[in-house]
Amino acid sequence: MGDKLKVLVVDDSLVYRNILTRAVEDTGLAEVKYTASNGEIALERLEQGEIDVILLDVYMPKLNGLEVLRIIKEKYEDKPVIMISSGGKDSAELTVKALEMGAMDFILKPSGSNMERNMERIKSYLHILFAQILTKKYSNVFKEAAKKRMPSKQSTDFKMEGKGKITSKPYRCEEDRSLAKVKLEDVDLILIASSTGGPMALEKVLTALPSDIDVPILIVQHMPPTFTKMLAETLDKKSKLSVREGKAGCRIEPGVCILAPGGFHMVIGNKGGLRVIDLEDTPPVHGVKPAADVLFSSVAEHYRGRDVLAIVLTGMGSDGTDGVRKLKSYLNCYCITQSRESCVVYGMPKSVYEAGLSDEEVHIDDIGGRIIDIVSGRG
Repeated sequence: MGDKLKVLVVDDSLVYRNILTRAVEDTGLAEVKYTASNGEIALERLEQGEIDVILLDVYMPKLNGLEVLRIIKEKYEDKPVIMISSGGKDSAELTVKALEMGAMDFILKPSGSNMERNMERIKSYLHILFAQILTKKYSNVFKEAAKKRMPSKQSTDFKMEGKGKITSKPYRCEEDRSLAKVKLEDVDLILIASSTGGPMALEKVLTALPSDIDVPILIVQHMPPTFTKMLAETLDKKSKLSVREGKAGCRIEPGVCILAPGGFHMVIGNKGGLRVIDLEDTPPVHGVKPAADVLFSSVAEHYRGRDVLAIVLTGMGSDGTDGVRKLKSYLNCYCITQSRESCVVYGMPKSVYEAGLSDEEVHIDDIGGRIIDIVSGRG
């Protein structure tokens, strides 16, 4: 595993190409193989091969980032693309579209006067992403090698595929569960946590749900301000449900999805005897704000003894694990985690699973169906 990732940096600004090149190489996990000042040159560089990861600017002359991303996904479907966003409303809107099109994640361009701090931030985040890409790359290599050496074995482990159809999956291990499975009688609230790869996963889940689902849905997606507003608007257009960004005082209503706003922690409040959304401007948790652990812990306090369905989707780190643990301590909580093979980053779901807190691992394509089954009492 000594080989470094080969990176293509695409940005029309020489200054930013140099900044990103330094950040990439400072991670110690990757080297910049090529740089490109526009989309056409980037596609030429990709034709030459030897590229593992693309850092792609959203705004560029000739071909913009979305057009280049579309071509990359058509010709090199599994190649990870990390978008470079300048922030602001227009860039946030395009970046959210890029994530829905299959971009792995995005980084914000350096801003402000403290360049060293900005460089450290970008380097640290790229280090996490590169480590994940390397892990996935070499695990795939090892799997292919193992397939060639060994005959396939029948696994004793299971995963739901679709509604009621069961197929074996080698990585599941029911015997490792430390908690007895929970059965929900009447779901009072659905919670969803996601991070890297989350926008695309959220779209798959929410578009599978009917308009008459009679349960409120609260969502934490790790994103900065402006980006969460754009994501809520996009999901609202594509889903049969009402999806909105959370605001202090807004009611928690059946059939309404509320997305935690970037830059705040979303918690449960009380207004005239009704449960409402409240926002806290407190320090980040796990380096993120909003954090799922904060919301989940607040729900545990305000929904004591009730039935809650918690879903932890693709993402880096362990946000959600402590929150699910508290939910299971305070109320009747059934937890679904996204399956390893369907995650962009198997971090947050893995943490919940390895803590023995996941009641079921489900492929992202099937999570919407499982929600319907559980809410309707068929689960």
